[in-house]
Amino acid sequence: MTATLVPDLTSPFGTYRAGGWERFVWKLADRHDLAASLRKRVRALVSRLWAGPFDAEADGLRFRLYPGSNYDDRKILAKGRLPERGEHALLARHLREGCVFVDVGANVGSHTLAAARAGARVLAVEANPATADRLAFNVAANGFAGVEIVRKAVGERHGEMALWSEPSNCGFATLVPELTTGEWAGDWRARPVTTVPLADMLAEAGIARVDVLKIDVEGFEDRVLVPYLAGLEATRLPRVVMIETNCRAHWEHDCLALLARLGYRATGATDDNTVLELEASRPEGGRA
Repeated sequence: MTATLVPDLTSPFGTYRAGGWERFVWKLADRHDLAASLRKRVRALVSRLWAGPFDAEADGLRFRLYPGSNYDDRKILAKGRLPERGEHALLARHLREGCVFVDVGANVGSHTLAAARAGARVLAVEANPATADRLAFNVAANGFAGVEIVRKAVGERHGEMALWSEPSNCGFATLVPELTTGEWAGDWRARPVTTVPLADMLAEAGIARVDVLKIDVEGFEDRVLVPYLAGLEATRLPRVVMIETNCRAHWEHDCLALLARLGYRATGATDDNTVLELEASRPEGGRA
């Protein structure tokens, strides 16, 4: 039984091996056949007693897990596999040696690590400081040198915005304050974060073209994507875009309509995300 308030970012991977009991209690807390109110009480109890850390592998990738405060960590520990299995399957055929993968809203690194293992150069963008620390640990635990982490938010302009996060799931952070009420109401807290337009972030990293762009920023996807696409020549458009759509009610611009006008077509979707591919072929890109 393990509990912690401060993440351990220094002890080597394997210090906190997850055993059968920890997996069992989190699998119980993750059961969706329980009534929502009962599942919430079970999860609160398990979160207090088995918050983490736990070191575990999922689909051959190493993670230091804090299931008490991160949804993806809960899924990995309870199920013994990566979360978003459908999304990983949709992206897998596009990730290969030498391609450029940009992960906006990288969380603890499920997609970042999978892309790095495939040989991609990865730019992982994670604005929540606590989540970015955990992401950095997971990258190091897997020995991936081709990952660069940017600890800022992508915004429409250079500046500062309030990033809202909920302590039971630090990976679910948003720049859209309206999202913190209603369906997702909770103990949300705000902190200031630096915002940088995606085009400028890529230029600073020396990336001229993106092959696969993933955007998962809880209702702020349009304000990441639209300004970026507006400044691009057709020959420099990303080949593939995966965009989170389950918070699209909070968009100010219809990203999917814009992508369709630019020549993208949807080639796969899950309950939460849509994958689109550029129909016109173009040379693959990389470093400027």
